[in-house]
Amino acid sequence: MQIERIQIHGEGLDVPAIAVTPENFRASVAVIHGYGGNKEEMLGLAWRIAEAGFRAVSIDLRGHGGHPFRLDGEIMHDVEAAIAFLRQEGPVAAVGHSLGGRLALHSTADFVIGISPAIRKSFSEQTRKHIRAMRSHRVREISDHILFDVLESLPEWSVCDKGTLIAGERDVPEIVTGCAELAKNGADLTVIPCALHADIFNQEECFAAVVKRLEERFR
Repeated sequence: MQIERIQIHGEGLDVPAIAVTPENFRASVAVIHGYGGNKEEMLGLAWRIAEAGFRAVSIDLRGHGGHPFRLDGEIMHDVEAAIAFLRQEGPVAAVGHSLGGRLALHSTADFVIGISPAIRKSFSEQTRKHIRAMRSHRVREISDHILFDVLESLPEWSVCDKGTLIAGERDVPEIVTGCAELAKNGADLTVIPCALHADIFNQEECFAAVVKRLEERFR
């Protein structure tokens, strides 16, 4: 297994990333953190994806980690730059958590997995205050409300066969109800027992669900 820091060059931007590459891989996977996260936080998930035979590349979104830009409305460019880079070597999946999950679902990847995706366009004042209190100190952003502006600007996600959802049983209320509604409309949804929003992406059941879906898609 090769582990290396890389810079993904996009149009007018450089996205810091860490690539975990097995000797032979069947597809590549962009791993995308949530609000207040970073590429290092997702390395456990990236490692488990790589162990299953996929090249996993964990990126820093703008405003996070080593990314030079502040968080703004152009955040999807970071995701698409990573996908375009990975597509040079074959099919690409995107796996993201929370904000990263919502971005993954809307990306142009060949297959997408949203882990506790911030699926709603709006959130309660209580949820907003909690997110700001617990995560905003780790983000460089152009305004206090830019996260919610970004979420509101994204279209509703349409259920499709190239996407799957994973949510925690004890997840953020809006995410629990949002994913359940999508499941009623035909979305593939895996619920991880007892999982919280903040740690679901490092739980064994989540690792297993992600790997299973990737192996089913890229046989």
